[in-house]
Amino acid sequence: MRPIAWSSLSATIALGVAACSSSSSGPGGSGDAGQTDATGSDAGLDGSHDARSDALVADGDVGDAGAQDAPGDGACTRAEVPDGSCVITLAAGLSAPAGIAIDSQNVYWTLSVPDAGGAVMSAPIGGSAVATIASGLQEPLGIASDGAHVYWANAGGKDVMGAPLDGGPATVVLTASTSPQYVAVDATGLYATTVGGEVWFAPLDGGAPIVLVAGQGQPGPVVVDDASVYFTSFAGSASVVSVPKTGVPEGGAPVVIASNELQPFGIAIDATRVYWTALGSGSVRAAPKTGLGDGGAPTVLATGQVSPTGVAVDSSNVYFTSEVGAGALLTVPIGGGTPATLVSAQTYPFAVAVDARNVYWTDLTAGGSVQQVAK
Repeated sequence: MRPIAWSSLSATIALGVAACSSSSSGPGGSGDAGQTDATGSDAGLDGSHDARSDALVADGDVGDAGAQDAPGDGACTRAEVPDGSCVITLAAGLSAPAGIAIDSQNVYWTLSVPDAGGAVMSAPIGGSAVATIASGLQEPLGIASDGAHVYWANAGGKDVMGAPLDGGPATVVLTASTSPQYVAVDATGLYATTVGGEVWFAPLDGGAPIVLVAGQGQPGPVVVDDASVYFTSFAGSASVVSVPKTGVPEGGAPVVIASNELQPFGIAIDATRVYWTALGSGSVRAAPKTGLGDGGAPTVLATGQVSPTGVAVDSSNVYFTSEVGAGALLTVPIGGGTPATLVSAQTYPFAVAVDARNVYWTDLTAGGSVQQVAK
């Protein structure tokens, strides 16, 4: 059963805890609902982004700099070091590391702590000094980076914020009507899901934010491609959904890719398919971006998992986190097959990201960590 050591993020976790409690061996569930909808205007501006370049996180503060277990930039592969010693701890002793994002140089994550105890942090890929980008935040959860800025959702308030990676203060990009949960970014704008069932878009050029779609139950993590926005909806019909980037036209409706799923949560896309985790069924699933059509069923890539949450995909494999065993990071071919464990003995592996060489994830506990491992 997953831990609960912080208030508002525990609402994301609470449904899974309830499901765990109802069955001694069945999979738990999680949602993105029920984050504290507190007013958090301009939360976190007391955390200076300028200081991040030389800020090592002190022991006993929000975390410790991670010790390296492998060469500096993750330059080993599993073929070279098959015993798993390519695992690198980027940061440890963290308070509730939740969301994760990467760019070509760095790994970014949120510390989803309530009551202005949250933070956004970073470390170079391969490990080195851990930097604090912003602090004093209201429970930041989802995070994204476009290589020039990093953006995050303050789930304990109503703001989505951003900060330039070359220095400068954090600013509010979007103020939603209810608590934002997860974010994605592309060249034109920022996308955010909210606990009130909305998906928002905020232009990066400073234009007015708009609601792309409303009434979506409890939308969770969100991803985008050139044309559409994709997200899971944990409540209601428990669906995997897409909407045009321009919003749902008048009289139109979102594209329901899959419905009546058992607690869909994490989401990822490639050129043709959508991948998601289903906490209630303990599975990882996929469907065409265009939807299943009448009578269609998702492709089941992996089963027998326990509360799988994060998911990421590359050209060959799907990577996901699960509480199976003591908690693990696993991979399965995009066509399905037997899952392989990349890393085990995790406490509550949560979010996951992938690039050409490595897989990155957060271990969401009160004394959690951010790690990477070679594929």
